[in-house]
Amino acid sequence: MNTNNSTQHHAELLGQLAVSSMDIVRLFIEFTEEAAVTHADKKSIIDVFRRVVRTGVSGVADLDRSVSFETAVKESLLARKNRRASTLADLRSYTSRMLELGNLRKCLLRSITSDQCSNLLHTHFNASPHIFRKAKAVLHSIFTYGIRRGWCSINPVDSLETPPVYEERIVPLSGSQIRALIRECHKEDMKQMLPCLLLLLWCGIRPGELRRLKWGDIDKREKVVYVDGRASKTGGPRAVPLRGKARLLLSHAYPSSRLIAPRNWVRLWKRLRLRAGLTNWQRDVLRHTFASLHLKRFHNLPQLQEEMGHRDCNLLRTRYLNLRHVSSSTARRFFDWSPTDCQADFEIDLSPAEEDGKDPKPEKD
Repeated sequence: MNTNNSTQHHAELLGQLAVSSMDIVRLFIEFTEEAAVTHADKKSIIDVFRRVVRTGVSGVADLDRSVSFETAVKESLLARKNRRASTLADLRSYTSRMLELGNLRKCLLRSITSDQCSNLLHTHFNASPHIFRKAKAVLHSIFTYGIRRGWCSINPVDSLETPPVYEERIVPLSGSQIRALIRECHKEDMKQMLPCLLLLLWCGIRPGELRRLKWGDIDKREKVVYVDGRASKTGGPRAVPLRGKARLLLSHAYPSSRLIAPRNWVRLWKRLRLRAGLTNWQRDVLRHTFASLHLKRFHNLPQLQEEMGHRDCNLLRTRYLNLRHVSSSTARRFFDWSPTDCQADFEIDLSPAEEDGKDPKPEKD
């Protein structure tokens, strides 16, 4: 198309759009003012204008390909429908609060900003650092799924800061506390809790994992308990050696399909702790006890990380390990005990810190 024909075509197009040449001039002047075009840029102003127009057209097309936050939430949950029931319940709890309490429900996923995400988290999920971190992770996963589907190009949650977490110092259980728990497990109405305690304390199994383990997961030949993807919290399988009193599990003969933990495990576990006199129970103290004694005995942090099912060693270094109240002799007797020992079944030697008959107390920071 030659120049004359092109000019005539553009004039006809302006006439069809009912746009005057003066309107075009005004629009162009507004563009130069908004873009802060200087004298040096005027030679390339047409090229800049073309790029802005093309970018704007592309942006409008991207918005048309996006979906609402509500739709993204529903689709991301549907994509994870094969996750564990407890995991799905947790996700639904957080996402339903985001839809009900926030103002993002009808917003296009691509248009949501970091400030909007920050406002949602700090306004409705700031009750504790744990809740904030969990909500942030859930929100991040929604945008990550949206990027895979082409509904957005960036994850606005990436730029948000997570508040620092100051973990409470957790003191490992003392010898007398461990003996009290085992002693109660030898009573008739608590015998079914003994295998649970052995796996929690001598293998560092998580309570949630314990409730999914079956007797068939214990390999008597290899003397390990297998925590496969079905039972593992992180989804990664691991094999944990049966050491110390956990070797008593090798003498149990139950159907391989039977769950190790009783169905009323939570109620029995609370009753067991109270009867053992452990009223001030710290969360995860059994795993902390296992981790501290393990490192004191074997001096192998990567091995401990693998047995506990952690992705790296950072959490062990910052939260789980507390060697102040653990002696090498106690750690050795804890893990090296065998069913052939002449000690009574519930006996565990006291560490030097407990020779006065008192349990060690946590120090104040």
